[in-house]
Amino acid sequence: MTDVRNIGATASLRPPADGESDDPDFAFVAVRLFARLDDGTQVDDPEDSVSVRLERTKLAAVELSVQMSLRLKQTPSGLRREAWDRVCAQLAETGIEAAPEDLHVLRFEFVPNDKLRREMTQSWDAQQPGPPSH
Repeated sequence: MTDVRNIGATASLRPPADGESDDPDFAFVAVRLFARLDDGTQVDDPEDSVSVRLERTKLAAVELSVQMSLRLKQTPSGLRREAWDRVCAQLAETGIEAAPEDLHVLRFEFVPNDKLRREMTQSWDAQQPGPPSH
């Protein structure tokens, strides 16, 4: 029987939703939780799990922001619990029984899409000191 190997989150930039500021200095990152099985199959939350808003200049640290928003060191509750419950329901459809508390302690993998990865790199590069002036 296949077991859950690790958990993680895919992440992508998203446009502001109705009522959210469209300030170009900020970015919204849609995060979707998943469980990865021993055979490599990825079982995704069928909806966006959480959304993170941060300054574009801080996109290099988006993985840390996501991990902090998921509070991986604490038992999931509220909206985080609901997201893990959806992942567990998807796992159950494949014949794997798991509880959010079981998943929450597994190794976490952050998987940004290509566009977000490029913006993360640009943010990181912009923060690096330039060559010394002579």
